[in-house]
Amino acid sequence: MTSASLAGISISPMSPADELPLHGTLTLPESDSEPADITLAFIFSAISVIGVLGNLLVITVVLKVRGMKTPTNCYLVSLAASDTLFFFASMPHEMMYLLGPNDHYLFGKIGCVLLTYLPYLAMNTSSLSILAFTIERYYGICNPYKARTMCTVKRATCIIFGVWLFSMLYHSYWLFLATLIQDDIGTSCSFRLERNSHAYKIVFLLDFVLWYVLPILCDIVIYVKIGITLSQCGDKLKKSVNPKISNEMIVEKAKTSSTSMGNFSGRDSHISGKRNSSKGKNQVVKMLAIVVAVFAICWLPYRGMVVYNSFVSDPKYSWSPDWYINLSKTLVFINCAINPILYNLMSARFRAAFKSLFTKRKNSAFKTTAFNPRHRLNTMDVMSSAEPKSLLITSCEATS
Repeated sequence: MTSASLAGISISPMSPADELPLHGTLTLPESDSEPADITLAFIFSAISVIGVLGNLLVITVVLKVRGMKTPTNCYLVSLAASDTLFFFASMPHEMMYLLGPNDHYLFGKIGCVLLTYLPYLAMNTSSLSILAFTIERYYGICNPYKARTMCTVKRATCIIFGVWLFSMLYHSYWLFLATLIQDDIGTSCSFRLERNSHAYKIVFLLDFVLWYVLPILCDIVIYVKIGITLSQCGDKLKKSVNPKISNEMIVEKAKTSSTSMGNFSGRDSHISGKRNSSKGKNQVVKMLAIVVAVFAICWLPYRGMVVYNSFVSDPKYSWSPDWYINLSKTLVFINCAINPILYNLMSARFRAAFKSLFTKRKNSAFKTTAFNPRHRLNTMDVMSSAEPKSLLITSCEATS
């Protein structure tokens, strides 16, 4: 029998009546497996190329394009970096187990240790990066006054550094648990702990709870609160737009302002500004919520299988059919590649930044009202003729 690996863990071939599969280890039958292995190798390679290029593009856009270096985007850079690391750390094992020799581990002891440690570091750092930008958006939407001092690029950079440092230290036990095993069949990259030991079960249970269940539950609770806040703000903003001042007065004031400050568009009114700001925030929240949902859905089949098999005492009750294994692995690879596509589809700002990067016109092609001083002056001038905004409206608009 041959072994195939996800997240850097592999075991030597064994009989079905032997021990349960190790975390991340997938056992495939030799007979008629070559066409399936070649197909999977092609699929994983294609997804990896798309994922690496897309994530590197996200990193480049945020770092190079003017106006893209925001706290939220800094966390998206961390997520892109961890997804890229996952591809580089997982593909060598995947290709070896799909296409390489069955009786000899190709990467040696150091390769076994690093290619076990790095995938876990990558996939669990992704979970913390997602939780970090979820919390950042919570403050940005629900507590905008506090967000003005807390949600900064400098603070986001420090948090990202802390996330990676904590993750590297936490997962360092893989540097000691992963090892080469020599037996009658050959050498393989395996695990020092016995699969029926309590330590083995604790390691993978903690990994599942601390790095998947708790972050996802926190994300769900936070996005529910964000949704409630945006809904309440939307309702009160509609009620606040009442007009003690007619649209004609606003437009007339705007036209007067445009004479001395530049061209004015009818859309640059106080009311339109509020609606556009609210719409933009809603779109960002939807995009980030979908990123969280995709992460949760794509990782659940694999993580669920691992936890279940870790606690099954009788191998005949383990759950690891070939179709399920291949599906769960494919979903994991898709998750690591799909985020840049989601940003492009759901964020006009990212689309403009990607276009700006490709056309090499960073200073002229990527302009939004958020960076247009003339637009701000005109809008503020129009607002000066209206009644002061209420505290609630200010709270709903304080951050984007």
